[in-house]
Amino acid sequence: MKNAKFSAAAAMLGLAASMQPALVSAAESYPSRSITMVVPFPAGGPTDIVARVVGQKLSEDLGQSVVIDNKPGASSVIGAGQVARAAPDGYTLLLNYSGHVINPFLKKDLPFDPLKDFEPIVGLASTPQILVVSPKVQAKSVEELLTLARNSGKSMTFASSSVGAPGHLAGELFSQMTKLPLMHVPYKGSAPALTDLVGGQVDMMFDSAPSSIVFVRSGKLKALGVTSEKRTEVAPELPTMDESGLKGFSVTTWYGVWAPAKTPPDIIEKLNAALNKALADTDVRAKLLQAGADPLGGSQQDFAAFCRSESERYGAIVKAANIQPQS
Repeated sequence: MKNAKFSAAAAMLGLAASMQPALVSAAESYPSRSITMVVPFPAGGPTDIVARVVGQKLSEDLGQSVVIDNKPGASSVIGAGQVARAAPDGYTLLLNYSGHVINPFLKKDLPFDPLKDFEPIVGLASTPQILVVSPKVQAKSVEELLTLARNSGKSMTFASSSVGAPGHLAGELFSQMTKLPLMHVPYKGSAPALTDLVGGQVDMMFDSAPSSIVFVRSGKLKALGVTSEKRTEVAPELPTMDESGLKGFSVTTWYGVWAPAKTPPDIIEKLNAALNKALADTDVRAKLLQAGADPLGGSQQDFAAFCRSESERYGAIVKAANIQPQS
């Protein structure tokens, strides 16, 4: 009886050993076909631009085509949901912006968990918000703006592209840190908000660098600072909010790549290495900077920790501002 058990165990071990080379070769052969990179926003937007710049170089490095699949809707929920349900084989990826980890605090009945149902791969790029003010606002720095707001005797207004957008959260954080009772005026997109800001209908706005810097350089708006931890290469002359006295202030729109949960670690590692190689390319970096985004990169572990910390930090801002989840 003991010999029979030993024989069965030996047979099992022999089978496992015979399968191991096949498993290794399957991992080494990735990718053997085209990769779909889901972008949960329309073509032509900032997320799509980042995807196409990086995707092209990723395709060259991996030797397979990277197909950009635009799946817009519900503040990125539709496209992200598609990836969460996809096979965890490395052939369906998500390229999304920072709203991915903020959505649980802004959306009711989210059909997935951004932290549990995805494997973070790498952070790609970061776009700071720029604090811009109307020409009618007599302030040339954050310090002067704070003095003006405290002496005005009324609440100043700040515009945003929508409720829960990075610019909205930056404005709420600004209000929380300065103890100023600012009035939020949400719009349907940055364009109409910037139009009213130029016209003086609202006082200030935190807006993404690519869209607001055009108005600053034409003299239609005044830029007072950027919301990134370090000065941005897009506008290196602008001080950070931290430099302007708001210690620790940081709100950026950042972009990253995720795979479905349970994607094999060796595939995640291979994708991380290939994407870091793409981000180190001179042409890719130049194109990202031209689009107003500072290249990132780093390890998978670093990006996973960053996603968790950003989720906690933005969740606290949303709670303090009493922003109610939307359907």
